[in-house]
Amino acid sequence: MTKEIKVGDKVRSFDFDFREITGENACFVEGIVEGIGPGRYKIKTTKRIFGGENKADYKEYYYPPKNGTPSFWGYADFVTKI
Repeated sequence: MTKEIKVGDKVRSFDFDFREITGENACFVEGIVEGIGPGRYKIKTTKRIFGGENKADYKEYYYPPKNGTPSFWGYADFVTKI
């Protein structure tokens, strides 16, 4: 499991289980954690990469599941500090 995520942390939230940051499998958003609610982070988006390409059409906020939240694949752990 990754280090504890706190409000104010700069993070990267991966869309898929692979954690590539370059190349065609790179799919993630970066931003600042503005809130932590029951089961979710509130991330103010600063960057979105999909298919290895920088995308300008991102939402202002993303709400990925908190690390450690039970999921279909086990436990969520897609958000990392950067």
